[in-house]
Amino acid sequence: MTNLSATTQELWKRTVVPQVLLRLVVPAKLAEQRRVTWPGGTTITGPVDMATGEEITQPYAANDPLTAATKTYLAKPSWIYKHLQHPISYNIDEFIQNFGAANDAQMVNLSQFLVNKAHTSLRLRLGKMMYGATAAGAALTTTDADKNFQSINQALIHDGTYGGLARGTTVTNPWWQGASIADTFADGATDYGASVNTFWRALSACQKYATDPAEYLCVVGPTIYLKLKSYVGASVEITNPGPMVKYGFHSFTVDGVEVVEEGLLRNSIITNGHLRMYILHIPDWEFRLHPQRAFEMKDFTWQGSVPNGTDSWLSRILLSGNLICWKPNESIYLSALT
Repeated sequence: MTNLSATTQELWKRTVVPQVLLRLVVPAKLAEQRRVTWPGGTTITGPVDMATGEEITQPYAANDPLTAATKTYLAKPSWIYKHLQHPISYNIDEFIQNFGAANDAQMVNLSQFLVNKAHTSLRLRLGKMMYGATAAGAALTTTDADKNFQSINQALIHDGTYGGLARGTTVTNPWWQGASIADTFADGATDYGASVNTFWRALSACQKYATDPAEYLCVVGPTIYLKLKSYVGASVEITNPGPMVKYGFHSFTVDGVEVVEEGLLRNSIITNGHLRMYILHIPDWEFRLHPQRAFEMKDFTWQGSVPNGTDSWLSRILLSGNLICWKPNESIYLSALT
């Protein structure tokens, strides 16, 4: 049993990054840009720039009194670590058929099977949480305080509290809202149409505060991906493929921004996922993992050692972290494009 346990753990540790993180569009891009981090601490917090000082700049004539004013420029959002576990178990029959069995008796390679199933399960669950969906694909309302990893949707949707800071249209902390094409911070569910024109308008809304368009990533499902690619004509600067192809994704580049196809954004996987477009300013995003819970796999424990326990072994993969955005107004989420 020790050999089987050790082999399974070795396979898991050796393959967790390429098989889990690099097979999800957003974590793969964050890893490429070194935005997957492993600091510790009890909370995730830091200062953010929330305003300009334009209104206290004074035009004046020679004999005018000079005004003196101060303004608060910084706020300090805060997020907590969220926790995720995935159990791995096998029973006595599976143990007998694998450990020390001759090749003709080994029905499956149990170590590889367990690891592959864990990869798939964690990747799907993480991916759906990042896009604000339950395991069944229904809408998941993530908050600062609940148990789920916080989603891209929650960071960019208009008006919901995020990082402990309230938001409300153009009235309450509009600088902390996701970008808005209409500048109303109330149009995230507006059907602007799945077109290159919408892509440009959304990108322009993000660039109102950002500086480097090359740092953007547009994430869409297969339906919108094909529409955008078919709309791109000779008049548009297009490079095919984009950098994310090296991780196994389909992508092309328009005016320096990579458009990548996210397979999870299908209606059959995430309800109405095929209607979504995300344009993300990657330097503002961070996938924070706690160093003691960064996809850690525990040793297998025999469950028969406790009263009424079964003749089986159990391990758990543990993950503590969160997906956070330090500047939502440089990214945008459109939820209803057709």
